[in-house]
This record gives sequence, structure tokens and C-alpha cells, in this order.
Amino acid sequence: MVDKIYGIGVGPGDTDLLTLKSVKILNSVETIFVPISKEGKASVAYEIIKGIIPEDKKVVELLFPMSKDIEFLQKHWENAAKEIINEKGTVAVVTIGDATLYSTFSYVWQIFNKNNIEVEVINGISSPFAAAASLNIPLVEGDEKLAILPQGKDLERYLDEFDTLIVMKTNDLEEKLKNLKNKKDSFLVGVVNRVTSSSQKISLGKIDEIDFEPFKDYLSLAIIKKLK
Repeated sequence: MVDKIYGIGVGPGDTDLLTLKSVKILNSVETIFVPISKEGKASVAYEIIKGIIPEDKKVVELLFPMSKDIEFLQKHWENAAKEIINEKGTVAVVTIGDATLYSTFSYVWQIFNKNNIEVEVINGISSPFAAAASLNIPLVEGDEKLAILPQGKDLERYLDEFDTLIVMKTNDLEEKLKNLKNKKDSFLVGVVNRVTSSSQKISLGKIDEIDFEPFKDYLSLAIIKKLK
């Protein structure tokens, strides 16, 4: 049975953004678990860390499929958690971004806690903060309010209530933004795909100035700010 589990956020894409602590732990644990969304598909988290760990480090892929079927997903989360718990020694479970924000680690983390497994979470740079830096804009200042949304549902309501929105999934965002009609010129929109990676794409402007097509996969996000 596992001695201790580290949940490690490995940041948004650039290996140089790994924290010193995460590098130290990744090199000290006996096993590293990396998430994949389907069999045969490369792990984004592993691509970030592979250059800083020994070639002979034990690395195990864990399947975290993308689905809206909660029972199906729960089964995979439980299987993944069981495999991790049954591993000997100290292990790390890596996840892109930060382990506390919309991460794959959070699903197994809850299972570890229920089983009284010792867990330590090591924070990583989250993609919204890296995106703001890449776009060269502050997220909020002074008394401004910020909301992080998983997708564009109820977008107009949140735009009325908050000064800045971060939208983590952008596949249907273009339609929702262009339905704002006379409000469209009231916002600055930044969209980022694969932030800080070698294939990063960014665009910043008013709603009608943005080509949203390159920013519709799951590694894209948007930052929407009210113009003053």
C-alpha cells in the first residue's frame, strides 16, 4: 500500500514554470502517475515533466476519459485511485495547471481523503494566471471582482456582476459573446490556446475583432474584461 501521495500541479505547459519544490519531489518519489484522456494519447502533464526526471523513473499512465456520463467517470476515478493506493512507497500524481482548480487530481483526491491516505498537494501555476501574463493584462485591480467559470453558461448575467471573467472552456463562447448585441464593444476579450507551450496561440481585442476558431479545443481559455 502507498505510503504518501503527492498531488502536483505542473503548470500550464512550459517546463521552466515548474516550481523548485515540485521538481524536487518528482525526482524523489518512486512512482509518478500521469493522466491520459484516452488510450494511446500523449499525456500533456508528462510532456511538461519528462525533461526533468530520470529516464528510468517509473511512470504509470492513468485513464481519465472525457465524458458527461457521471457513473462512467466515477468508475474510472475509482479504478485510478485504487491503482495509486496499491502502489508501494511514495508516489506523485501530476496534473496540468494547479491541482486545486478544475484538475483531474481532484477526482481521486476525494477518494484518498475518504480512505485516510496521507496526501500533500504542491501548487502549480494555473493557466488563467499564465494566460493573463501572456496577454499582458492584469486580471483585476483595486476593488474589482473576478469570477472563474467552467464554461460560457449564463455569461451575460456574470458579465453584469463581475469586472473580469475567466472562462475555462471556450468551444461555445463565440456564439454567446456575439449574442450580447449592443454590449459587444463594452468588453476586452483575450483568448489563449496551450498557454506558455511552444505552440501557444493568443488573441486580444473586442469581440468582433477575435477569430475564435483556433481557440475551441479543451486547452483554450478566455479572459473577458469590462472596458472602462
